[in-house]
Amino acid sequence: MHFITMACRIAAHPLSTVFLLALLVRLINLAFLTGNESFFAETDAFAYWKLGAGLARPESFWSTLLAETDRMPLYPLLLGGIRHIFGDAPRMVAILQAVIDAGTCALIAALGALISPLVGLIAGILAALSLTLIVFSTQILTETVSLFFFTLMLLAGTRFLRHPTNALAIIAGLAGGIASATRPAVAPLLAAAVPLVLVIALMQRRGFAAALAAALLFAVGAAAPIAPVLLRNVIHYGSFSLTTQTGHHLADWIVPLVTQRADGTPYQNTVDRMEALYAQRAQAILCAPRKLECSAEHDLNGETNPFQRAAVKSEVAREAMARLPLSAYAKAWLEGMVVNLASPALLIDPRVRAMPKPSFYNTPGTSLWEKTRAYLFDDPAAYQVLLIVGLVAMLPILMLEAAGFVMLARTLPWAAVCAGGVLAYFLLLNGPVATPKYRLPMEPVLIVLAAIPLARLAERVLPRRSA
Repeated sequence: MHFITMACRIAAHPLSTVFLLALLVRLINLAFLTGNESFFAETDAFAYWKLGAGLARPESFWSTLLAETDRMPLYPLLLGGIRHIFGDAPRMVAILQAVIDAGTCALIAALGALISPLVGLIAGILAALSLTLIVFSTQILTETVSLFFFTLMLLAGTRFLRHPTNALAIIAGLAGGIASATRPAVAPLLAAAVPLVLVIALMQRRGFAAALAAALLFAVGAAAPIAPVLLRNVIHYGSFSLTTQTGHHLADWIVPLVTQRADGTPYQNTVDRMEALYAQRAQAILCAPRKLECSAEHDLNGETNPFQRAAVKSEVAREAMARLPLSAYAKAWLEGMVVNLASPALLIDPRVRAMPKPSFYNTPGTSLWEKTRAYLFDDPAAYQVLLIVGLVAMLPILMLEAAGFVMLARTLPWAAVCAGGVLAYFLLLNGPVATPKYRLPMEPVLIVLAAIPLARLAERVLPRRSA
């Protein structure tokens, strides 16, 4: 009887229950993290914290904001505000992110509740206990803030699918725009969603003018948060790109990883070769006409347009990509998808990252199986044991997600199509670059899918308990 009473109370306030549970779990995890180094498990975290320091000082605010082209500015601005108030205190960022991430868990619960109240409650509990969400909420990275707004976009967008209104259109667009102002990977998805908003509104028997208005409101909401960045890039650098990351991504990740699949060339060897080719090309195109020596890093980065540098690096990378076989791309992308879906978030925990371990990317092997076998068994240690435990623990989760997708496709085909589209987009976008971090934008969908079969099981068990 006590169990039923507690269940009824939780069911009466599912979102607040999920929020409080998630916040409690994250604050307990934070209490066990010691030292500032715990918040910098990935190298990108140091770059963001340094940007925040520049934005925290009035004398360097505008120069830092105008000069940063490799990353979107919203998250560094947040860090700058925190550093201005609290100083060099990354734990304060983690506390704020714990609150934001608890909000994300509540949004995931609301997303699942669109299928059924029980699915929503279970999805919220799964999100509150998700290692992926918990671990990344402690790190000085964009993921937690971006995921909150991306999940809000998914929730508003899903509600728009059922009952299209102008308010939902602008909320979905604005939330997606803020997410892309944090992580630009969301931007192409927003562009593809604009005509989809128009079609959905028309299918729900709204007039063409009303459907067009909804699509325009979504587009304006999505564009508004990134418009200042785009305007700055056009005025100061003559570029319509949001960031300069494309060249680095292609030359230092895609080409080395696909080359490794093609002929077994070690990852770092290809990275070094691409950097040498880039330096030669940059010298000829960017530096020689201005009588600069590109071998001096200061001249290359301080005296040349960063978007022009990115364009040169992209050109070098695309030339190398054109020489690689299609079979290597297929193998690299397929293996990257598998790793992104199956890699345990435990490996990103700062306490685990601090353990001695080899580099997976530099591990020899032409296939995922060869690399995994060498990584796990050639020089086993505590880190590899934890990796094996994490991989085994991921198997039932993957099975629940797959079963949930099949069940969703049978009952709500339109929802399954949207869920599959989000998963396919991020899996194809990330390609061979594989880490639990790149699974994070998919977590809201994956968690809801895992909750569907658990809810079905609970519906069969709970009546027996109440009887």
